[in-house]
Amino acid sequence: MHKPVFVFVNPYCHGGEGWKRWKAIRDEVGKRLPGATEIITESVSEMANRVGEILATIHQGTFVSAGGDGSMHQLANVLLRSGRASNIGLGAVGLGSSNDFLKPFQACIGKVPVRINVVKDTLQDVGEVSYQDSFRTPQQKYFLINASIGVTAEGNRRFNHPGFFIKWLKKRSTDAAIPLTALSTILTHRNRRLRIRYNDVDSDMQVSNIHLLRSRFVSGNLRYPQGPQSEAGLLCLHICRSMSKWQLIQTLIQLGKGNFKPSEYRLSTLTDRLEILCSNPLVFECDGETAEGSMLKFSVKNQAIKLLGTD
Repeated sequence: MHKPVFVFVNPYCHGGEGWKRWKAIRDEVGKRLPGATEIITESVSEMANRVGEILATIHQGTFVSAGGDGSMHQLANVLLRSGRASNIGLGAVGLGSSNDFLKPFQACIGKVPVRINVVKDTLQDVGEVSYQDSFRTPQQKYFLINASIGVTAEGNRRFNHPGFFIKWLKKRSTDAAIPLTALSTILTHRNRRLRIRYNDVDSDMQVSNIHLLRSRFVSGNLRYPQGPQSEAGLLCLHICRSMSKWQLIQTLIQLGKGNFKPSEYRLSTLTDRLEILCSNPLVFECDGETAEGSMLKFSVKNQAIKLLGTD
């Protein structure tokens, strides 16, 4: 039985260049996904409404996000909240700035990375974060790539809402805009004392940055060392604590080379959960998208989403 395919296009990604990039490869995507329905969305709420309408009419099918990591994150979250993510295949066409979900790039159309092989879909784990919003209302988000708090989350918020110069630079060189945003964030960053729990650790510490990884690729050229960053049911946890601005800059430079060596200030382990106990809201990030919350609990949702393969 034929399974319908729907391609959700975000024309505004990559600093407004998404539509131009999509038009350049649209015909080739159509050849690889014959009969696919193109849906151009103006907002997250519109995309969510369209997904709900489609899910009400089909039992199985394929959704493809044509946009950046944020677009993929939003579509995945809508699917996961619907309870249908295990029988709807999810793929991606990387029209965004960094496209970390698709790294390492294994299949491309022109210079655009893709993951649209409907024959090789497999169930995979996703990261999950439960938290309280500013009204103390319980909320939940999922992540496919990674999550963070601290300087990385603050940098992502700044990158997503840039000033004039970074906005201009994003359109011309993502690889330049990302480290420049990270550097400017470090210069204004202050460590925050938090109580954190993971594995057998229950500790108060001055947190500079925390990363929970499904993928070792963070943003642009920034990446953690080669090797498996997560195992079934686990996340890779990297903590930077009590770091000075100079130590954070050194860490930034080393991540640009794919290095992260454990030390007194750097902790690395695998875990199935992380709790951050804080009464006041703090910025956190999932797949490059930021929010604010308190009493954060990160965990793994096993075999929760069906992702398409590469060629």
